[in-house]
Amino acid sequence: GAEELTLLEKLLGLPEGNKYGVQGERKVPVLQTNNGPGLTGLMTIAAHLVKQAKKDQLLGRTAEEKAVVQQWLEYRVTRVDGGSSKEDIRIILK
Repeated sequence: GAEELTLLEKLLGLPEGNKYGVQGERKVPVLQTNNGPGLTGLMTIAAHLVKQAKKDQLLGRTAEEKAVVQQWLEYRVTRVDGGSSKEDIRIILK
């Protein structure tokens, strides 16, 4: 969650300083923003960071590419986060 988003920030070349928290028992990531309400959810925050870095192409250029990226992010959240152990996650990703 939050660690992945911090790493994504770094990989995108964004300045550090965003404040992340978690919400609920599933520990859904939350980004506290200075201008407006916080953003909730790994997919939402990841897309926001990509747009903030002006690297929208990472979200896909064509409608099909955008759908594939969205599909992977959704799979990541629903399947990988749902894995009960590191071995489960390894098997899912394989």
